[in-house]
Amino acid sequence: MDEVDGRLVGGLVVLAAVADARSFGRAAERLGMTQSGVSKAIAKLEARLDTRLVHRTSRAVELTEEGRALYERVVQHLAGIGEAAAETSKSRDAVRGRLRVNVDPLFSRMVLSPKLNAFLLQNPDMELRIETRDRIADLVSDGFDLAVRFGEPTPSALIARRILDARVLTVAAPAYIERHGRPGHPRDLASDAHQCILAIDPATGRPFDWEFWRGSEVVPVAVNGRLTVTDSGTKLGACLAGFGIAQVIDLGLGDHLKSGALIDLFPDWPDERFPLYVYYASRHHVPAKVRKFIDFITLKAYVFPYINIVWAGLVIMAIGLLMSAIRRAKLSTAYAAVALIVMATGLYYMFLYAK
Repeated sequence: MDEVDGRLVGGLVVLAAVADARSFGRAAERLGMTQSGVSKAIAKLEARLDTRLVHRTSRAVELTEEGRALYERVVQHLAGIGEAAAETSKSRDAVRGRLRVNVDPLFSRMVLSPKLNAFLLQNPDMELRIETRDRIADLVSDGFDLAVRFGEPTPSALIARRILDARVLTVAAPAYIERHGRPGHPRDLASDAHQCILAIDPATGRPFDWEFWRGSEVVPVAVNGRLTVTDSGTKLGACLAGFGIAQVIDLGLGDHLKSGALIDLFPDWPDERFPLYVYYASRHHVPAKVRKFIDFITLKAYVFPYINIVWAGLVIMAIGLLMSAIRRAKLSTAYAAVALIVMATGLYYMFLYAK
């Protein structure tokens, strides 16, 4: 095995091409080399093996007895190498095999899990293993193909691709507001009169800082709280129970907000965002199963929410048409304009994030 290296294999490939073509010129065309390059490769192989392998004549090139014996011994092995390389290339482009993904628990529960059925039905040759963890650790040595994580990426050799900017809301239950009153401004949360539920940042081991964003204005607030948690489910449950105020990512909160179980305390401070990234080992030769999953979660995270905006525009248009039919009048210009603006907004973001 010590004698087998890239130069030796390369020389054997050239020898096999010369044996098949019986011409340095035709072998060179087949290999994408110059004729002189083929001649030099054969000469180097002969020098390495200390054996004459080729008879060169004015009309043809013939293998010597030693060259023929060597060719017959290696030709099947070279074919096997070619087949293995071809299979590996096909495997890279095939959406099949096992995919192991390290996923943020909140994203897995609120966004990913309801959509996994559709993904697996679309890719029947894939086996998917989802593991929810609070941090990435060492993606490659832990055996993961990719990871999905909230927060800005820290410097590493991994490729990080942003797939979502989720809104951060500051919420409380009606029971809490009844006991403590509703804060009128984010700075009110620094008062001892309020209890805030703190959450640990896995990257630092310390509670997340509380900030409030309105356009370019950013207000940091040093909040008070007796409860600190490490997972979003506990934080949301304690907030719903009325213990305190929480800052939560706006994923899966729609029903709680619509029903009044949670109240957005500062709707006039709507601009804080928490990014979601997908991480993988290299941007080169990314397996098809990894690319497919990244495209899938990007579609679910970005495009699908904006479909609802398009539907809202269609509903507005339908209401306008219905009212016009009842009144036997033309469609209101205001209704039409609002509907078109809403639909155009939804379509714009759908196509923007689907790229």
